[in-house]
Amino acid sequence: MITRRWWLALMVLTAACATRAPEAPASAPVEVPIQLVGNVALVSATVNGAAGTALMIVDTGATSTILTPRLLSRLGMTVPADAPKRKIRVVGGQTLDVPFIKIATVQVSAAAMNDQEVGVYDIYPDSPIIDGLLGGDFLHRFRVTLDRSARQMRLEPLRR
Repeated sequence: MITRRWWLALMVLTAACATRAPEAPASAPVEVPIQLVGNVALVSATVNGAAGTALMIVDTGATSTILTPRLLSRLGMTVPADAPKRKIRVVGGQTLDVPFIKIATVQVSAAAMNDQEVGVYDIYPDSPIIDGLLGGDFLHRFRVTLDRSARQMRLEPLRR
């Protein structure tokens, strides 16, 4: 759980994460600035082409990308009553039934995931600046290198 001190540190780092890396062709590797809070890597993403950015946790152990209900509200989206639910496992081993919705895009610099179902869950209710997490459905499309000392994440598209 992110403590109050972490929450304050995340607020300070939000402005730094909001800067976008230069655009590059989608087939080329991209370097993305990250911010670190302890062992947590944070990155700025754009969801459905919205003007604002979303502060996302880079979670290499998560299967799915998860967005918070607050982010959906800012995007003018809601979870339909008939949204399919899937089980996800959270830190500590607890299993939850989470609704999934289809979104048009999640984009980190020029790296993008299109027409994908993502979960909707308030992953850190005490940290309202966290908008979600990037999971394996996004990250497994790339060779991901986290360079903590340079505060960079390199996303190199995998050839399929």
